[in-house]
Amino acid sequence: MFYQSNKCNRFFDSAALYSYDARAMANLLINSALPVKLAESGQVIEAQVKLSDLQSLNELVETDLASLAPTKIPQEWQHGTIDIKLAFGWADIDCQIPALEGNVSATIIAVCQRCLEPFKLTLNTQLKLMLLVPNCDVTAFEKYEIWETVEDTVRPIEIVDEALIMAMPLSLVHENYTDCGPLVKKMLAKELDKTRPFANLKSQMSSLNR
Repeated sequence: MFYQSNKCNRFFDSAALYSYDARAMANLLINSALPVKLAESGQVIEAQVKLSDLQSLNELVETDLASLAPTKIPQEWQHGTIDIKLAFGWADIDCQIPALEGNVSATIIAVCQRCLEPFKLTLNTQLKLMLLVPNCDVTAFEKYEIWETVEDTVRPIEIVDEALIMAMPLSLVHENYTDCGPLVKKMLAKELDKTRPFANLKSQMSSLNR
C-alpha cells in the first residue's frame, strides 16, 4: 500500500501529472530534497530527459561504445530518451517511512557481445523503494526494496540513474541472432555446414550423374 501525506490515503492521482511544466519537472529531478519533505508533499514527477543527463549510465555507455571503431559509433548516442514517472509518499499508514514508486524506461545504444555491432537496447524498471537516511533502522516491508541514502537528502535523478544501471542485462546482445551483424552470420553459416557435412557431396554427385 502506498500512502499520501496528511490523511495517508491511497496515493496516486494521475491528473496531478499535468499540473507541472517540463522545466519544473527537470528542477525537481536534479534538486536535493529531504525524503520526508517529498513524501509529505506527495510529490509527483513526470519527465523525459536525455542519456547525457544521467552521469553514471552515460559513462557506462560511453565506455561500452569505446570498443567500436569511431566510424561505427552513432553520433546521437547521448540523445537516447529516458522516460520517468515517479511518485513520493509513505510506505506505512503512520506516515513515518518515506517511499517512492514509479516507472523508468530508456532506449540506449549498446554493443552486442555476440556480433560486436551497436544496437538499440530498451530498459524498463519498476521502482518500489523505501528511502532511508543514514542511521535509520527500519525493517523492510515485503513490497518495498530498501534504498539507503548516503546523505540526509536525495536527488531523484541519481535514483533513476542507478536504477537503470541495475536494470541492465548481464549479457548485452541482440534479441535475435538474425538481427546480428555479419560476423555472427558467418559463424552461423559455418556451424550449419558442420551439421550437414554431406550436403555439398550430395550436390556434387548429382552433378556428375547428369
